[in-house]
Amino acid sequence: MNVLNRSGKILFFLAVLYLSVFSLHAGELRPSGLVFNDYPGSTVVVIDKSACRLMVYQFQESWKMQQVFPCTTGKVFGDKFREGDLKTPIGIYRLNQAWAGWELAQYYGNDANVYGTGAFEVSYPNYFDQVIERKEGNGIWIHGTTKGDPIPTRGCISISNKNFLELTRAVELGDTPVIIEEKVAFSTNEELAREQQLLLGTIEAWRRAWESNDIGNYLSFYSVNFITEKWNFDSWRKHKLNVNTQNERRRILINDLSVLKSKNIYHIRFIQNYTSSVLNDVGFKHLFLVKEADGLKIVSENWTPLKQLSPSPAFQYAYKESVQNSM
Repeated sequence: MNVLNRSGKILFFLAVLYLSVFSLHAGELRPSGLVFNDYPGSTVVVIDKSACRLMVYQFQESWKMQQVFPCTTGKVFGDKFREGDLKTPIGIYRLNQAWAGWELAQYYGNDANVYGTGAFEVSYPNYFDQVIERKEGNGIWIHGTTKGDPIPTRGCISISNKNFLELTRAVELGDTPVIIEEKVAFSTNEELAREQQLLLGTIEAWRRAWESNDIGNYLSFYSVNFITEKWNFDSWRKHKLNVNTQNERRRILINDLSVLKSKNIYHIRFIQNYTSSVLNDVGFKHLFLVKEADGLKIVSENWTPLKQLSPSPAFQYAYKESVQNSM
């Protein structure tokens, strides 16, 4: 799906519209990490490691659990930090790639039997894992199994081959969030609506400060512990002061916003359309916010260009009907 096909909405409008929607469904429960991703047809995969459940939620007028599959995760309890620790990571991810089982067999031979009918690559370690949490390792997949029920893994998430086929109909590469928790907490829509109001208001205030060249107000949204692959807070501040003197006029549009939460960190993603006298670009902006004593603060951010992910040709052939229904 082309992410630009969705109709984008200004944050202030989103806040008013969706808070009114949630008032109609205040008593319903949904995962606490699913703060805001509320576009009709949106799908999120939620994995509860302790309960051995993979849940598929979809939003129409409210969030509903559409499917739940038994699953297994890493043999060792806890969050993944090192290669070979046999743990399944905790956090928020996307699906980067997909392979059919017979395609994996071409690469791994008989060792591919453990993956069953196919596999999705999970985006571990992602930007947050590497820059903030300094996690290591790779090769975390959601995959099928050999025969019968899935068994504990070296860190992957395993579901039955039948359920893997069902999952292919529900997810979109690069777009469907995957929330992995040790134990999934749940909140009412009323509770999450209050959280939404705070988050959406903060993001809109940050956008306006940036767009209006109010550099003092703009920098107030950043934590003194801010860090990226290139900057800390002091170097970031100097960089932004320099940029703003050269580029005083800009327009910033935000579309396709999602706000997810894991381990009390808000993971915010949106399509940022940036227009100025010296630069025009469109891409995914990621903000990571925490609650500090004086309010929500950005502890890291990054930008990546838009790109369309596609399953491998073998996966498309093996699951042609499933992929066409979901892509």
